[in-house]
Amino acid sequence: MKIEPLSDVLGAAVSGIDLGRPVAPEDKRALHDALADHLVLCIRGQDLEPPVFAEAARLFGPPKKYTTRRDRLDDAPEVSIVSNRPPSLEGKPLVQAKHWHTDDSYLAKPATLTLLLAKTLPDSGGDTEFINCYEVLDALPEVTRERIEGLRAVHKYRSRRNQSWVAKRSAEELAETPPVDHPLIRTHPKSGRQSLYINPNRIDHIDGWNEAESDALLDELYDFAFQPRFQYRHRYEAGDLIVWDNRCTMHRANADYDIDQLRVMHRVMLEGEVPV
Repeated sequence: MKIEPLSDVLGAAVSGIDLGRPVAPEDKRALHDALADHLVLCIRGQDLEPPVFAEAARLFGPPKKYTTRRDRLDDAPEVSIVSNRPPSLEGKPLVQAKHWHTDDSYLAKPATLTLLLAKTLPDSGGDTEFINCYEVLDALPEVTRERIEGLRAVHKYRSRRNQSWVAKRSAEELAETPPVDHPLIRTHPKSGRQSLYINPNRIDHIDGWNEAESDALLDELYDFAFQPRFQYRHRYEAGDLIVWDNRCTMHRANADYDIDQLRVMHRVMLEGEVPV
């Protein structure tokens, strides 16, 4: 197995391993160490059917079932489909998740890791971009860092500041996802490092602040975090399996491709934990 950095910001490519077969303990440790160091891994050349994909995800932790039932696969309910033909739009093309976000932040225990397996790619484009939120927090002006220390943000499945399309959910599914609040500065339980924990697609407001003051601070944080110096753009190859840590990154799907061409990914999220 070979691991090579993809950029100076974050990301590493992994080759020489087939996750459809048993993985040696030393390779598992190397994958975990590489993810801790690089935050995003691209494991090349993976051809995994959904049940095998769900099982392979266990290398990193226990997978969970995605809240929206219609996106799950019957033969592997831990695997959901991310497509530019969302089921609820009945075939109408749409680029999902095209604004910066981190997965599952509207839950009390957001997913720790996400795994995304490229199944069908457009001829060009359809990339995923990532932000290193450790570096964002480290680079924040000291006065801003002091200002947000101890603040919490209220996250909702459909927030008033929502930027991306979100699928309609059943009453049962909505009942499972009431508003929650999380700290703006999050400490990673394994690395001990702190990062800026924001989600422009889910944060509704700063807890205890009025909307105007809250919006002004959020916009300031977003403008700072979205700087190119914190970003890595992943250009997919067939069989790429991307693994990222939601506790210290943001990501978005790039929309600069021919939407008439199909883009389909299989996704697994791992069981979450309370942000601290």
